[in-house]
Amino acid sequence: MKTSAWLFGLGIFFFAPVAIVYGFLTEWQEWVGLPGILLVGGMTLMIGVFLWLREKKSPPLASDDLDGEISDEYYEYGFYSPWSWWPLVVCVGAAICFAGIAIGWWILPFGGVISVIGMVGLIYEYDRGVHAH
Repeated sequence: MKTSAWLFGLGIFFFAPVAIVYGFLTEWQEWVGLPGILLVGGMTLMIGVFLWLREKKSPPLASDDLDGEISDEYYEYGFYSPWSWWPLVVCVGAAICFAGIAIGWWILPFGGVISVIGMVGLIYEYDRGVHAH
């Protein structure tokens, strides 16, 4: 967590000069990118300060130990379906939704329906059929 705090905290020292250079290159006429870049720098600073404060209250992580092994991370990362096709259905629905935003709003409901069908299929995949637990 200490390394993450440093990486995020030092982001302000990258984004602030980039914002200034951006301002000079656009001759201070473009007022969307400059505040956006500064806000990204502020957000990285906020995350870095949060992680730094949180690191003081929590026990050290295995990733902070220089002599640590991969097996020191004792928690379960999660369960992922190796042969599931449902994530592809969700992604196709999301792609149609994004295309609907770019092309025309009438396409958006079709992508939403496909995404909902994919999410329901993904959630209930292990409740029925061959892979039921």
